Amino acid sequence: MKHEGKTNILIVDNDERILGTFQKLLEDEGSSTVSTWSGREALSLLRSGLFHVLLVDDYLPDLHAYDFLHRVGRLVQSRVVVMQGWMPTSIELQRYERLGAATVVDKRDSGMVRQALYQYCAEKPLTSIN
Repeated sequence: MKHEGKTNILIVDNDERILGTFQKLLEDEGSSTVSTWSGREALSLLRSGLFHVLLVDDYLPDLHAYDFLHRVGRLVQSRVVVMQGWMPTSIELQRYERLGAATVVDKRDSGMVRQALYQYCAEKPLTSIN
C-alpha cells in the first residue's frame, strides 16, 4: 500500500480514541494510515497490503497480543511497535522482542510513539513472507 511516497502505518488498538488520535497525528505529519481495533482484520490487511510499520496495542479484544505477534511474525518481516499504557518491564520487553517486536512504547507519550515509528520506517515496506 504505497501512497505518493508516504510512510504507510497500520494502527491496531482497541480504543477508538487512541486510533483517532494517532491516525490524525501521523497523517498531519505526512504519513498514510490505516486503522482497526481488530487483530484479525489487521492480519488480513497485512496479507493484502504493504506497510512500513505496524503500531499495535498490547490488548486486542479478538486476539491475544502474543498470539497476534506470533502470527504477524509468520506473515511479514518485523517492524512492529507495541504500545502499552505503561512503561514495559524488562521481562515484557524480552517477551515482545522474542515475538518480533522492534520496540515497546508507552502510548501515553505521543512523542515516544512518533520517535519509535519513524526510527523503524525504512525505505522498503514490510513484505509478505511466502
